[in-house]
Amino acid sequence: MPVTLTIKEVPDRVADRLRQRAAASHRSLQGELMAILEQALAQDAWQARQQEPPPYAAEPGAKRAKPTAVPVHGKRMSLSELWERSRRLGPPSKTESAEIVRKLRDERHSR
Repeated sequence: MPVTLTIKEVPDRVADRLRQRAAASHRSLQGELMAILEQALAQDAWQARQQEPPPYAAEPGAKRAKPTAVPVHGKRMSLSELWERSRRLGPPSKTESAEIVRKLRDERHSR
């Protein structure tokens, strides 16, 4: 269930800058504040994920954990955000890839 939040005693200069930012983004003041909150929370989650080891840093031969999808709540991602997300998810380990290629090759030659 949605919650109503209230910010009291916002200085005029801050409120004016928020209104300008909302107008530049073609949003209402409410919409701009929501976008700012979502961006701050997404950045906080991103920083927390940066402290975790990448999924491909496991020992060779260890089963790789399935990456979890990061919800973006309908937000379009920039190219740099998309690149960073793909880098975080990472490729399978080189060992895992080599094992797959060898298995396919061996199956093809064993027929």
